[in-house]
Amino acid sequence: MNKKVTTLGIVMVSAVLAFAQAPATAPAAQPAEAPAVAAEAPAEPAPAAEAPAPAPSEVVAEPAEQPAVEPAPVLQETPVAAPVEAQAAPVTEADLYGDMPAPAAVRGVDPSTGEVYGASAPAPVVRRTAPAARPAEYRPSSEPVPMKFTFGVQGFIGMNTLFSNDWDFDESYSGIAWKAGAFALFPLNEYMMGFKIGALFDHSDASALYPYSNEKEVRVKFKMDRISVPMLFVLKSPYSSFTIDFGAQVSIPVRDEFIYSYEMYNSDTKQTEMTTRNADMIGLDYRASADFSLVLGLTIKANRYMSFDIRYEYGFSNFYENVPSWRINELSSSTLLLGFSFYAF
Repeated sequence: MNKKVTTLGIVMVSAVLAFAQAPATAPAAQPAEAPAVAAEAPAEPAPAAEAPAPAPSEVVAEPAEQPAVEPAPVLQETPVAAPVEAQAAPVTEADLYGDMPAPAAVRGVDPSTGEVYGASAPAPVVRRTAPAARPAEYRPSSEPVPMKFTFGVQGFIGMNTLFSNDWDFDESYSGIAWKAGAFALFPLNEYMMGFKIGALFDHSDASALYPYSNEKEVRVKFKMDRISVPMLFVLKSPYSSFTIDFGAQVSIPVRDEFIYSYEMYNSDTKQTEMTTRNADMIGLDYRASADFSLVLGLTIKANRYMSFDIRYEYGFSNFYENVPSWRINELSSSTLLLGFSFYAF
């Protein structure tokens, strides 16, 4: 009886110590009856589960058994295509650059994927097309200006000088000159060379004063009308309307008056009077049948219908022959003219 009481007390003390050490765990199954069964029937071997209780210092609380939890079944995920609305739309050129006309390679957008790439994009291929044909007056300066056949009218005005080819005769006569007529331009190649010929009515005046005997002066004046035919070569740059004209001119006289005036004492009136004499140089057969000159000119074309002209004419033939009593047999002329030309087309 004392043994049972003692054993029971030991078991209770062990249980109290176990609860004090592990209060969170569930109390283990009480093995109280195991020693008693062993005491009452010592002849039968005790089962392994009914081993004698250990000393209080060796008793260790056993963790309560947790209920078995079946593992959750592993589900194999099958990829499901996202709805069309949920997929992110690729970046397009219109989203980034609007209506810009530059090619995609310049803007840095890959049209196949919509990705934006950096400055290492390849340079774009520029395709050039031939410009549309434009009227000649609107053609830019970078395009060749062709030499075309045309004709028109022109007029000049300027200064005329008669000078002597004789170096011992230093007198000269000056006045005005003007001319007007028609011309035609013929191209010799497509852009650079042409030939210009004209027929102009040419009028010129020239006069001078020089001393005479007894401290008197004589006024001399020349009045000429001619038909002049300039024959000029025309040169220009393929990209310019500025031309250089050079060549020769032949002139046929139609009127030539030699007018001289001087003071003369009139014995009847006993006064000094101005006397004027006229001489028809063509009728007296003093005038040469033709005279020749060299011509150098510049033409600046303002548009297809009008141009500004500068022309210089230098005579190399004498106007008069076998004139008695006057030192005019060696006279020739030089003329500087400014004018305008008007083209039919």
